Amino acid sequence: MVPRAYVEYGSEVHVDIFDDRMEIYSPGRIGGVRIMKSGNKHADGVIASIIGAVCILLICVHAWKVMTASEEPERQSLIASTMDDIWEEKVQLESNENITLYLKKAVLGQAERQKKLQVFVQKISDIIKVTDDGKLPFNLGRKYQYIKYSGTATYTVDLSNLDDDHLEIDEDDKMLTIYIPHTVEKLDIDENEIQADETENVGIFSIGDLKLTEDERKEVIADVREQMEKKLQEEKSDENADRMAKLSVWEIYQPVVSKVSPDYTVTIEFKNN
Repeated sequence: MVPRAYVEYGSEVHVDIFDDRMEIYSPGRIGGVRIMKSGNKHADGVIASIIGAVCILLICVHAWKVMTASEEPERQSLIASTMDDIWEEKVQLESNENITLYLKKAVLGQAERQKKLQVFVQKISDIIKVTDDGKLPFNLGRKYQYIKYSGTATYTVDLSNLDDDHLEIDEDDKMLTIYIPHTVEKLDIDENEIQADETENVGIFSIGDLKLTEDERKEVIADVREQMEKKLQEEKSDENADRMAKLSVWEIYQPVVSKVSPDYTVTIEFKNN
């Protein structure tokens, strides 16, 4: 209440307190007819301004409390949601790191046990004509014989050097790529499976079967190997072996990877040297 000064005697503000009520009586007039003048107008104006400002401040504080009280649940919910997201991302990151580690260990451990993997075998044969002149001039002692040689080309892929550089993990697409070397061929000629036709004696003085010395035999084997290698290249056996290598390696490692994480798929590619 702003105190007012009244010049008339007996015009004080009266406050009467009863058991069940309180009555305030002010004889001064407000709002229009007559305003009693104060002895100190400046003091009354300052007091009124301060009280008015305090009232406005109290009203603003109350309004702010009301508004923030209604927004608090939503704010707390937003904070909780944000913390959940952060925790989930942290757990997911740790989970991805663990999966990556386990995938690498599983693949490299299997490679250590597997080492060299045989992926493709191809049988091959070649017929060669062996001629002997019998050391006589003018082909007088010439004889010849057709001999069929059989061989086996075995293709293997070496996994013993597989390491982290040969693995690539795509966490977004859930894909593990294993880079392997190209297959290596080994050609074995089985001399126990030689099939020789009868000797043809074409020279006048040619008699008996054709017989080769050890050096001549080695020379013939070298020629046969060369011809077999050409056949393998013509038939693109190395490409077929590489295709089988990718399939064979996939069949080994896909189950291994699936045990670690069923979401991941395996792809096999060749490592460029």
